[in-house]
Amino acid sequence: MANKSGGNPLYFIIGAVVVAVLAVGFFMVQESNEPDFSIDVNESGIDVETN
Repeated sequence: MANKSGGNPLYFIIGAVVVAVLAVGFFMVQESNEPDFSIDVNESGIDVETN
């Protein structure tokens, strides 16, 4: 059983796709965790903004 030092390029492509899918999923979860409204307090009073 000889070890290939070069490996198979298919494994590299599959690994790159898996990393890309995980990265896109991570950013989608981060966006969904943002609040649906914001509250600002300033000199003119309280502003409530909804998205």
